[in-house]
Amino acid sequence: MKRILLCFFFLFAGTSTYAQVKTVFLDEKDQITPDSTLAVTYGVLGKISGDTVYTFKKFDFSGVLLASGSFRDDDMEVPQGKFVYYSWITPDNNYTNNGFEINGKERFVELVGTYENGRRNGRWISFYPDGKMKQIITFYQGMIHGPYQAFDSTGQVQVEGVYKSGKKEGTWTLDGGKQENEYVNDKLVSSMKGKKLREKQAERKKVN
Repeated sequence: MKRILLCFFFLFAGTSTYAQVKTVFLDEKDQITPDSTLAVTYGVLGKISGDTVYTFKKFDFSGVLLASGSFRDDDMEVPQGKFVYYSWITPDNNYTNNGFEINGKERFVELVGTYENGRRNGRWISFYPDGKMKQIITFYQGMIHGPYQAFDSTGQVQVEGVYKSGKKEGTWTLDGGKQENEYVNDKLVSSMKGKKLREKQAERKKVN
């Protein structure tokens, strides 16, 4: 842990006037706890003189980086800006082969997104271990709102639709385009697949 703190210190010192760095214990809900026996991870929180946010990095107790981001406050209650979450490559999530590495890497970026004033905002993108996109969810002020897409491990869109204020709305394409559902205020009002859907899709192509 001392080595990580020193690296973090020099990172700040090399870019601007060093202000403060502290280590905090985090419980299973990622909340700061003063009791180290309840901690499952720990974070290093630091602020450059003149900055408006505290840069944050979360580690497990082996010193492995789990997440990075920033907060408006040193109590870590208001996340702000880009967050990146990391995970391990395992046989369960590695669809390229049965090993624990892809291109020599054992870990990968699992999720990337942005907070504004403590709320998720914009596109949050999750990834497969080989870097292909897995899911795109759009948020607005902390609520799912906007386009949604889910991809299979080859990069093909399997599910696509739009959320409005956390509820499915309009046409949703499922099973890679083999099914279409219509939603009104999150309620399924119709579903189409097979021959009828293929005819509908053919008509669309003629119009376009």
